[in-house]
Amino acid sequence: MLNSSDAIATSLDDILDNIDCTELLHSLDGGVLLLDRQCRIVFCNRWIAQHIGLPEKDLLGRTLAQLFPGMLTPALQSAIEDACLNRMGRLLSYQLHKRLLPLKQRTAKGELGALHQSILLRPLTQSELTLVQVQDITNAVKREQHLRASERVLRLERKVLESIATGDNMEDVLAEICYTIERLIPNSNSAILLLNEDGKSLSVRSAPSLPAQFLHRQRGLSMGPGGTTCIQSIQHRALVVSPNLMEDEAWQPLIEEIKRTNISACWAQPIIAAYEEPLGVLACYPQQPAQPNETDKLLLQRMSNLAAITLERHKRIERIRFLAMHDPLTGLPNRSLLNELLGRNLRRACREGNKFALMFIDLDGFKEINDQHGHDAGDDLLSILSGRMTDQLRGTDTCARIGGDEFVVMLETVQSVQAIESVAQKILTAMSTPVQRGQMQLQVSASIGVAIYPEDGMSADALLTQADDAMYKAKSAGKNCWQSASDLGSEQ
Repeated sequence: MLNSSDAIATSLDDILDNIDCTELLHSLDGGVLLLDRQCRIVFCNRWIAQHIGLPEKDLLGRTLAQLFPGMLTPALQSAIEDACLNRMGRLLSYQLHKRLLPLKQRTAKGELGALHQSILLRPLTQSELTLVQVQDITNAVKREQHLRASERVLRLERKVLESIATGDNMEDVLAEICYTIERLIPNSNSAILLLNEDGKSLSVRSAPSLPAQFLHRQRGLSMGPGGTTCIQSIQHRALVVSPNLMEDEAWQPLIEEIKRTNISACWAQPIIAAYEEPLGVLACYPQQPAQPNETDKLLLQRMSNLAAITLERHKRIERIRFLAMHDPLTGLPNRSLLNELLGRNLRRACREGNKFALMFIDLDGFKEINDQHGHDAGDDLLSILSGRMTDQLRGTDTCARIGGDEFVVMLETVQSVQAIESVAQKILTAMSTPVQRGQMQLQVSASIGVAIYPEDGMSADALLTQADDAMYKAKSAGKNCWQSASDLGSEQ
C-alpha cells in the first residue's frame, strides 16, 4: 500500500506525462527557439513568431542569420555558433549588448517599437539541440532610462539653479535652459519668447541654436486670434502642441522659413510667474513631426518653472537697481547714477576728443511753495518740472535729481556755446511756466550754472564744482538766468 508521499509523487508523474509540452512552450511570456547543429530553427513558440512578424512555418528550417540578413551583431552570431557547434552556453545581457534580435512590439498607441531583450543560449544535454530563450526586458529598460533621464534632468536643473543663485547674467541662464532641453530632447531646437511690455505680443529673448532669420520672423508675434502655437499657449495657459507644422494652418505664412530652419513641430509651454502672471513661452521645435511623451512634457514644465524663477529674479534685481540709482519721486537718475554716467562720458570725451556740458539747476522760490501749499504740492510740482526738463533734451542727454530742488543736466556732446544757450533758455522757459494744481497756479523759476569739458575741468568733481559755482553766480545776477563757469552766460 502506497503512503501519502508516494501517492502524491505518483499523481504528479501522471500529470506531467499528460501535459502537452509544446502548448506549454507556446504559452510562455517570452521567446523559445530550438536550434540544430547547423543553427537552423527546428522549433519556435508563438511569442517569437509574433514579434518577428512571420508565421511559424516560415521560420522553421532557417537560421537567424537568414531571417535577419546583415542585421545580427557579431557577438550574437558568435554566441549562436559556439552554442550549436561547440556546445558552449552563453548569456547575452542588455547591459553589454544593446542590439540583439531586431524584434518589434506594438505600443499602447498601436505603433511599432523596439523590443529590448536578453538572450540565454543553452545546449541540451540529452540531444544535439540548443535552447534559445529570449526575455523581454523592455519595461525594465524603460524604467532604467527614465531614472537616468530624471537624474540627468536633476543635474542640469541644479546647474541652472546654481547659475540663478550665483547671479549669472539672465541671458546666459535662459540660453542654458534652451541647451538643457536640446540635450534631453535630441534633434530639437528651443527658444524662450517673452511678452512685450504692451502684453499684446511676443518676442524671442533666447534661442541659441536657431538662425537669426527665423528669430527675426518670430519677433512681435501678435496675441490676436489665429496665432501660432506659442500665442495659443499663452492664451490657454497650457501646453499646446503642433505635431506637424506643414499641416498647421497658423504656420502656413512661415512655411518657407520652416523648411530652411529644418523644424517640423512646435511644443509650447507657457512660462507662468507667481500669482498666475504670464511672462512668456518656452518653445521646443523637433526636427521631425512628433508629439511629446510624458517625460518630454514633464521636462518642459520643469524648465518653464526655472525660466519663471530666472525672469522674476531678474525683474527684482532690476527693480532694486532702479531704486538704488533713481530718484523715487521723479524717476530721474540720482547722484549715484549721475556719477556713473558722468564718468563714462568723461572717458568717451577724452578718447574721442569731444566736448560736453554740465548744467547745475536750482529752482527759485521752491521753498515758498512748500511752506505755503505743503509738501504734496511741492512733490507734484517737482514731478511735472522734471518731465518738462527731460522734454527739452536729446535722448542721449541726462537729467538727474541730486537734491530737494537741485538738478544736473549732462549734454552728452556739444558743438558750440550757442547750442548750450539754446538748451538753457528752453529749460528756463519750461521751469517758469506756471503749473496748474486744482484751483491754484504754482510758479517758480530756475538758476542755471554751466561748466564745459575740457575748458572748465578735466574731472567729474571739478566740473560739478564749477557748474555749482556758476549757478550761484546766476542767483546773484537776479535768478531766472544761466551763467557759465567761463563767464560766457547771459541773463534771460
